[in-house]
Amino acid sequence: MTSLNRRQFNRSLLALPAAALVGTGLGSLAAGTASAAPADWNTQFLAGTLGSNIMRQTRYGGGSWNARWNEIAPDPVHKALYSISAAGISSALHIVACIGEEGPKHAVRNTADGSSTPFSPIPSQSGPTGIVLVAAASVGTQLHVFASIRDSGDLYHTVRNGDGTWWASWKRLRSFANGIEHIATAKVGTTIDTAVVSNGEILHAIRSSGGTWTGWGNIEGAAGEIGDVNEVTLAGIGSSLHVVAMTTRYGLHHAIRRADATWQRFQEPAVLEGRIPFSASAANAGGELQLGILELSDGKQVASHTIRRADGTWQPVRFISTAGLTDTDDDLANLVLAVTPR
Repeated sequence: MTSLNRRQFNRSLLALPAAALVGTGLGSLAAGTASAAPADWNTQFLAGTLGSNIMRQTRYGGGSWNARWNEIAPDPVHKALYSISAAGISSALHIVACIGEEGPKHAVRNTADGSSTPFSPIPSQSGPTGIVLVAAASVGTQLHVFASIRDSGDLYHTVRNGDGTWWASWKRLRSFANGIEHIATAKVGTTIDTAVVSNGEILHAIRSSGGTWTGWGNIEGAAGEIGDVNEVTLAGIGSSLHVVAMTTRYGLHHAIRRADATWQRFQEPAVLEGRIPFSASAANAGGELQLGILELSDGKQVASHTIRRADGTWQPVRFISTAGLTDTDDDLANLVLAVTPR
């Protein structure tokens, strides 16, 4: 198969009509995850579809799965779903999405009783509008949301506080001259690590608990060159940042930024070789890296899953049942993972 970039892949293999759906590979964790065991956490899988649905599947801490995917309706009239992200705060799953050309919206699903709030516009002023890329992470009871207008270079940030109030206005963090193609973010210890894909490169910065930011650096400069990148997903495990990057040649590469700021260089785990992914997302579930993948297998789209254990070993990739999905030939578009307590 010839190499395609992310948009070419979406248009040719996913039969996307006018606008490319952009997935946000993001792993976020509920407060206290670092001190809990893997069995204490459920991993929530949200798949966006070209039919403008958000489908949810759950891997329970004991290793079993929900019997089927279930729909979370993003909008009563099913406007186009352009991007999606999620983060767990206690038993609540916070979902941020761009539905229609209306900027980012937010909803909350209570995983304890299954109730959900409707999607509503994020009320912070002076932020991105139109078709927007989104990424979200939780720190304590706060939800941090990052967003960028597709194909623009401006990166914005806002916060939802534990009492449900939002920052009055979005803050524009910086502008990237070559535009932003993808955003990812994750809590790492007490900080927030954020990365953007710009012109095929992964640029990364860290927000301290006091709100100050480091400069933006090229991850490949520290962790090794892997070629042009389409998408990146981040997960914080303890004080280390795990990075999984997807390249235009369908490679999935993993690197770690340690607490002392040194890097374990990018490697392509053997269990991920030879796959044809088009979206990936990672999350920390009790100290283990959960990785979800949307990929092509025998000409069909499938969702799959693997785990990187705390000892660094990777489990075999296994397909996730398609029960509940209406069509897996060309309907899946993007995937995000988040964790909530059992």
